[in-house]
Amino acid sequence: MSFMEPKRTLGAKLEATPYTAETLSANDFKFAAYTVTYSGDIPMKARKLVRGDFSKDPSIAGKRMVTFTFLVDLYHSGTPATPPNYYELLRACGMKQTVHGATGVSLVTHADYTNVPMTIEVVEKEEGTTPVQLVIRGRGCMGNAKLTFNNVGEPVAISFEFKGVLAAIEDRAFASILAPSGISTQLPDAVLSAGLTIFGELRCFNTLTIDLGNDIQLHTCSNQTEGYIGAHLADRNPTVEYDPDLKLIATQGDYARWTANTTGAMSVTIGGVGRDITLSAPAAQIINAYQPGDREGHVTNQESIELKRSSGNDEFEILQGSKT
Repeated sequence: MSFMEPKRTLGAKLEATPYTAETLSANDFKFAAYTVTYSGDIPMKARKLVRGDFSKDPSIAGKRMVTFTFLVDLYHSGTPATPPNYYELLRACGMKQTVHGATGVSLVTHADYTNVPMTIEVVEKEEGTTPVQLVIRGRGCMGNAKLTFNNVGEPVAISFEFKGVLAAIEDRAFASILAPSGISTQLPDAVLSAGLTIFGELRCFNTLTIDLGNDIQLHTCSNQTEGYIGAHLADRNPTVEYDPDLKLIATQGDYARWTANTTGAMSVTIGGVGRDITLSAPAAQIINAYQPGDREGHVTNQESIELKRSSGNDEFEILQGSKT
């Protein structure tokens, strides 16, 4: 039997004991993910012995790593203080979750959350009425996320890249098959009436990308079967790239801010009242600007921004609902 890409599924679960693989259930296949890919990485040590010819001897397989990539749309869970399913994925990207009573739930970048890994499975499903599954499993996975506004009128897409230990590639019998369960019925909101403010000024844009900028490193260990303990968040530098309309200096004085190392608050809200998700940063700094672009026949000011500390561990926040 062959496999078909549309039958591919993805499950993930935060590890109760970091770097100890979890056993996934159907409810762990709850993420509204799409465009799922995976890639195993096992370096092979080449060997050429002194046999007096050009023929090579068998190579030796080394450390076992895996990378998973996929997209999830940004959406409201329907209840302000109930985190949407994808918050679990963002926690494995080094973000701290806080529930604010009954009014909201937030995630914020935090340096104490460097070892919050997940077990991730991507499953290929055979054709036929009694299919066997092929499971690609990673443990100790941590990741980076990019929130991308690809186009006004479309949902915000969160692009995830997770790295971890390649724990197994194995078959799962038809009797033990796992079907996705618990995928949210909530629809993502399109980017409409989304007011982006930077330095207290409303900006008009079409595309915007917020990159957590996570540096994910796998820690090597000789006593591990796969050669790695698991992935850790080693550093972070959140950035923003976007395409605001070009304005006069008298209207939008970004040149003075750029040259004076000025920082200012950034905020954008997606969704209407009762479905609001706010993406914010207390100290956005212009790193590059006045690189002209073109959108629909008029000039844009392509800007690059880095998100800096205010009180520390607060460079970027995702808030569903409110804190009061």
